[in-house]
Order: sequence, then C-alpha cells, then structure tokens
Amino acid sequence: MKKHYEPECRETWYEETLNNGLYVVVFEKPDFVTTSCVLAVPYGSLDCKQTDEEGNTYSFPMGSAHFLEHKLFESDEGDAMNDFARLGANVNAFTSYDETCYYFDTPADPKVPLGMLLDFVQDLSITDSSVEKEKGIILQERHMYLQDAESRILLETMRSLFRNYPINEDITGSDESIMAMRKKELEECYAMNYHPGRMTLVCVTPLSAERIFSLVEENQAHKTFPAPKNLKRYAWEEGNKPIRDTFSLKMDVSVPRIMYGIRMPVIDKDNTARMKREWSLRMRLDSWFTSVNPQYQSWIDEGRISPYFSFEEDFYEDAQILVFADEALDPQSFRSFLEEQLKACMNTAMQEDTLDQLKKRTMGSYLHIFDDPARLSLTMCESLMDDVSLFEEYRIVSSLTPDMIQQQVKELDFSCSTLTVLNPLE
Repeated sequence: MKKHYEPECRETWYEETLNNGLYVVVFEKPDFVTTSCVLAVPYGSLDCKQTDEEGNTYSFPMGSAHFLEHKLFESDEGDAMNDFARLGANVNAFTSYDETCYYFDTPADPKVPLGMLLDFVQDLSITDSSVEKEKGIILQERHMYLQDAESRILLETMRSLFRNYPINEDITGSDESIMAMRKKELEECYAMNYHPGRMTLVCVTPLSAERIFSLVEENQAHKTFPAPKNLKRYAWEEGNKPIRDTFSLKMDVSVPRIMYGIRMPVIDKDNTARMKREWSLRMRLDSWFTSVNPQYQSWIDEGRISPYFSFEEDFYEDAQILVFADEALDPQSFRSFLEEQLKACMNTAMQEDTLDQLKKRTMGSYLHIFDDPARLSLTMCESLMDDVSLFEEYRIVSSLTPDMIQQQVKELDFSCSTLTVLNPLE
C-alpha cells in the first residue's frame, strides 16, 4: 500500500495494485459518515471495435458496453439493486463514451456491499432468453433519448461531424445493433474487457485504508481470471470535412434550437498534454464566451446570443469536439457570430487578471469535491481512467499562464464545422 500526501489541498490517499491487476485507491475520511465506492472499466460506447498487441481486431455491436451494464445487475439469485436496497445501500451504474462505472454508497459498514459490488461486476450470468428480454427494455430507453431535444440535437451534430467514429450513434446503440446482441458475443466482450487488470476501484470512507484493502484482497483471493489482453480502441479514420454542413429536423419543442459543432484534429496523444490543451481551451473560452467578458451582456442585449447560450468541449484520445448551443435565434447569424468571435478569441492575448479569476473559481470548485464522498470517488475514478489523476489535473490548471494558453489554443483548427437546427412541429 502506497501513501500519497497532496500538499496543495491537504489530502491523503492510498493506492495498491493487487496480484490480479485490480487497481485500488482509498481516501480515508474519518469525519465522513458515508462510504462511497466506484468500480470502473475503461470500456464505453466508443470501444465497440478494438485491437490487441498482435494486431487482431475485435468488433461487437454498438451499444455492447451499455447492454452489459444492464445485464450485470441480474443473476440467478435476482436483481443486485434489490440486494443493496435490503442493506440500506444505494447502488447504480452508467455507461459513457469512455467507460462503464458501477457505484454504491452506504452509511453502514461497507464490508458486505463492497463485496457485493465486486462480485456482481466480476460475474456475468446471462441466458439467451434474458438477452432477448433486455433488447426490448433498451430499445425503449433509446427511443426515449431520441425524443429528448437536447440529446437529439447533439446526436445529429455528431452524425454531421463523424462518418465512422461511433460517437455518431447513441451510447445505447442503434435499433439494429441492439437487436443484433447475442449471448455468446456479449460473453466474449465481457471476458476481454472486464478483467481485474483493466478495473479501477476507488473508495472514500471513514474507515481505515488498511481495512478496505484487506476486504478487497479477501474478496479477490478466491477468484480466478484468464490472462488479460492488452486492448486499445480501434483507430477510426475520418476526412477533413463534415459529413453535413447543415442539418435540420423537427420535433415537439416550443422554440427552435441550434447547435454549432466543431471537430478538431487530434494533436496530442499523450494524456497529460491533451489535458493541458483542453484546459487551455476551456479557460480561453470561459474568458470570452461567459459573463467574465464585458461584452457578453451586450451580445445578449443585441440578440447575438440568448441567456440560454452554452458551450462544451470534449477531448477524447482519438477525437476532439467543441459545441455551442442556443435557442430562438437565426441559425446562420448565430454561426457567423461564433466564427467571428472564435477567431477574435484565439488571436487575442488573455489577460493575467482574467486568468487568475477563472483559476480561483476552478480551484474553489475543485476543493469542494473533497467534501462530497460520492463526487470524490467518481471524479477520482474518472480521472484515473484518463491516466491523469485528479491531483495532476489540479497542478495542470495551477500552472497555466496566459502565454501558455495562447500557445496551446493557436494550434487548434476549427475549420471542420456543422450547424444543426431543431425546429418546432408545424
């Protein structure tokens, strides 16, 4: 067990990699009354096609990660959610583009629920009939997402930006891929991706780290797993232009919605370098497209943007995306405004006092994470999935300077863009 002390936020944490490869992180929080644990695998919807170190390619239906998440909660003994509820513990899971996370929290002794978490995630027990039954449930879930305006406009924007990269489909998959799920393929997919050597467990608890490590080691001691495969996501190829320059659709909404999406070429393969560039872009955008900018209110007053204006950037290992969203505006005017302002933003030096203000705001939000066991366990786990710990991310943000940010953002290319318009039904 290795102990770490982080002086910037006065936090101590412990880590250990078990003999079977399971990576375990523990935060001792004696003043807390709740234990929160997250068990994650780096297998999300973007990983439906993978390669190993021998060059072999493995393909599974889109949505396999989400389908497995659903099925792992079921066993011959019943539903894991009911088992946790009987202990007074809350359990849930989610699948993202990059990972699948299973988590619980409890005010009681975590020994039993921690063992249950490890047991049900590390044991897939499915039948042909249970797979067939689940298809209908997930199809309903997918169609519900497609009826949500925010989810749909984002999905259509991704479809306009990407021809092959599987972000152009919902995390649940397509109707066709869901119906193509088979027991044998799901078991093969599970065996490849749910090896403990690919798993990360983060626990935030009032108990001692020694106790948690002991409980985990005891649970893992009697389990055996096949040799792990060294897997990586398939390298999808995309052209330099969007699939659709513009796209419009109609839904049951009260006002038109618009989204301007940009696909940027991937510059950084190193995780730390990629995070530094993402934070540089985030700070630069926050300094220009929020109320930190003195012009921001005038843009609203002039109708260039509305009070519902928003933006988000996502830097994956093999794709980098920036989207701006608003409503009740002229789409082409919105696009022209953003293109004009993005150019001005990237070519204007950032002020030191503005960066200091944004860094203080970010650091304040960062420090609040350590007061919330559920948020801390999940945030730390997700950062470890990116191979950059929460504390490394803190140091990256702290080290940013105006010159560094300018150097990072000036290399970005915003030329591959698309406009999506969602109009009300007539």
